Order: sequence, then C-alpha cells, then structure tokens
Amino acid sequence: ARPLRVSRPVRILVLTLVGWLPLLALSLLQGGPSVSHAFLRDLGIHVEFLVSLPLLIAVERYIDLSLTAAVRQFVVSELIETKDLATFEGIARGVMRLRRSASIEAGLLVASFAVSFMDLPHQANPAWVHAEPGGPLTLAGGWYLVVSMPLIRFLLLRWLWRSVLWAVFLFRVSRLPLALVPTHPDLAGGLGFLGTCQASFALIVLAVASTLTAQRLGRAPSADLTDYALHLFAFALLSVVVVFAPLAFFSRQLLIAKRRGDHAFSGVAAWHSRHFEQRWFHRELPARQELLGAPEFSSLVDLGSSFSVARRMRWFPVDVRAALAVLIAAMAPMVPLLFANRRFLDVLLALGKSVL
Repeated sequence: ARPLRVSRPVRILVLTLVGWLPLLALSLLQGGPSVSHAFLRDLGIHVEFLVSLPLLIAVERYIDLSLTAAVRQFVVSELIETKDLATFEGIARGVMRLRRSASIEAGLLVASFAVSFMDLPHQANPAWVHAEPGGPLTLAGGWYLVVSMPLIRFLLLRWLWRSVLWAVFLFRVSRLPLALVPTHPDLAGGLGFLGTCQASFALIVLAVASTLTAQRLGRAPSADLTDYALHLFAFALLSVVVVFAPLAFFSRQLLIAKRRGDHAFSGVAAWHSRHFEQRWFHRELPARQELLGAPEFSSLVDLGSSFSVARRMRWFPVDVRAALAVLIAAMAPMVPLLFANRRFLDVLLALGKSVL
C-alpha cells in the first residue's frame, strides 16, 4: 500500500493552525488582559507562524525542483566526463539517500523538542509566556515552548540540513575534473546555472528575515530607522555570503579553465590575425576581389567575440541578478518597516507634494 501523502496546502494549514491558533485561544481564555494584550501585540509571533512557517513549507517543491534541475544540468551540459558519470551518479544517490532519511529527520525533530526543555542562557521568551516576570508559565506559554517553537525550529533545522547536504554535493562534484568551456556565454564556463539555483534559497532568506524584522520592530517600535536598516543590511550581506559560499568550491577549476582559455585563444587569435593582415593588407589584392562577404572578416569577428567571452570569464559562478535576488529577499521586510516609520512617511509626503 502506498503511504498516505498529505498535500502541501493541507500541511501548511494544519501546521499553521497547530502552531498559532492554540496560542491565540489560550492567551484569550486563561491569560487575562495583560497576557492576551501582550500576545496580540506580539508582531514577531504572528509573522513567524502566519508568514514564515507557511513560507518554509510552501517553497519546498520549488527549491527541490531547482536543485534537481541543477543536478541534471551537469549531465545535460556534458560538464561531467563520461568516465566520471558513475562517480557523479554515486554522489547524487548518496546525498539523496541522506536527504530522504527518516531517522535523520526524526533526530532533528527530537533535537527541536529537546531545546525547549533546556535552560539556555540568554534565552529570551515573549512577555506573555509567563503570567508575571519569573513566574509560572501560562497555558499559551507552555504550548509555545512545547509545541509551537519546536515546530518552527524543526522546519529551520530541516532546511539547514538540506542546505548542508547540497553544499556537500557541490563540494564532491567540484573535486571531479569538469569539462568547463571558457567561451560559454554564461561567463562561468558553463556553471552559470548554479548561481540561479542558489538564488532559489532567497525564499528561505525571506522567511527568516520576515521573522527577525518583526521581532526587532516588536521589541523597539520607536527605535531609530537607521538602527533597523544597519542590522537588516548586515543580515542581508551575511545571507548573500552564506547562500553563495558553496560555489567557491568551483573557483579553482574555473580559474584554471580561464587561464587555459586565455593562453589558447591568445595563440589562435595571434595566428589568425597575422594571416588575416598578410592576406588583406600586406599584398596586392587580386583584381575584382569581393571584400563584402569575404569569410575571413566573419571569422575574425567570431574569433574576437569568443576571445572577449573567454577573457571575461568569472572565477565565481554568480551573476549580479542572482545576488540581487537574495539581497532583495533579505531587505524586503524592511519595506513595511519604512512605512511604519513616521519620519519616513513625512519625507515621503513632502517629496510627493514637491513632485505634484
């Protein structure tokens, strides 16, 4: 019999309700005005369970398809030499086996729950978790620590584990001798698809950034906008570094291919240009020689284009658009933050009046 598969929308709905709805109900029923008001005003909790949690589940298929396409592209683009195909397939199967391991996911789930029962230093809980500072847990606080937080923690650990597995896959593939092409138009020897693939993790960055931004706004709603911007910008830069860091594994081979391409094309270009000049400039042209449409001119242009591409080949397979996708995802939660800031609105209104 086939195992029962629950559709993704149903999973999103169920886990969101399990994580957030009991917190709302228990804080209203048992917490009293102070606890219920504190919960309702806790923007970080609402964003975490109504925005970030659904997003962490919803993007799973999109990212899986992106990674699968990247694995297939190594073979389709003939980057893997025939003699190394068996090794490549073995690497892919090994990573997929770990990716689907039920025991590892069970371990992540246990770890997610275990952290809630540890007395960690500097562990800051929302004000509504306790009926009074240092007092006993409220019912909503108990549900938050025992159910809600382990749930979101498990999803984050799960994505972290998958990211590590993907990085391991890229590292092991980068140890294979790749058939890189210096004249490939993606300016990355044929590995440009990896930058696009890594950019798919921007949605995970967006989920984390949304929670962090909401929590910071909830803790200090009247803080200076510059303080918000600096912290969020630092997180955005860190996100770009972390997301694209695994691609550095390919830098050595890309650099070698670039140098090889420079030397090879320099030699070919010198030979071709020398013979071109000898044919067209250093001797008398035959009578009625047709210059228009002469194949030598086309080949010279083609060679120049190929040489230019080889010279501009990058040693890091990431383009600006891929990096911007992650950067924008990390900075996007700041947009509502800006509109929540009175000074920003005053500047915006003044600017609008001056334009109109």
